[in-house]
Formats: sequence, structure tokens, C-alpha cells
Amino acid sequence: MKVYKKLYVGENAKKDKKKILRGLEKKMLQPDVYAITLPVGNSDLLEIHPAFTLKYRIFKDARAKELYLVGIAKGRQEAFEVVATIVEDTIKAGKAYDIPATLQFGRDR
Repeated sequence: MKVYKKLYVGENAKKDKKKILRGLEKKMLQPDVYAITLPVGNSDLLEIHPAFTLKYRIFKDARAKELYLVGIAKGRQEAFEVVATIVEDTIKAGKAYDIPATLQFGRDR
């Protein structure tokens, strides 16, 4: 999993940012923590994953290498708020809904 250098962090997640990131990297059980990633395919704008799901087998295969973490949140509602902020920033940057281009990730499309 690659982490966006200007990671979006929800208000409730700010004080535990380092702990959350370590937990996500180690795929630890973190109740009420959500990871916001770029989509693996080109079908969605963003994906929201409860942290515990990163332990699932699907994230242990090749797909895990493609995950780009762009935000973290504590709580489902906060995850939605972080996603809304990312989309708003994308629109303000004049990129419509091209989130990878706005965040300047060097990934192939």
C-alpha cells in the first residue's frame, strides 16, 4: 500500500494518525477506522474500506500492491466527510472527477 504524501485525515483521526497508519500497514484490527483509497479499477472515484477488511485475502494478493491510501477516518460518517473533501478539492482544482490526476499519483491508467 502506498500512502499519499498529503494524506487526508479526518478530525477524529488526527490525534491518532501515526497509530492508525502503523495499524493499517500491519493490518491490525482497528475498530471504527476507515481507509480511503483510489479505486483499483477505473469504475469508481474512491473506495472506503473498514480497516479490518484489509486482513482479507483479497488484499494479500496482487491487489494490495495497487492500493493507494489517500485518506483515513475514524467512523463511517467521518469517512464520508473525508471523501467529500477530496472530491471538492478535485473540483476546485478544475480536474472534474479525475482524482488520481488531482492528487498527482504517478500510477498508470
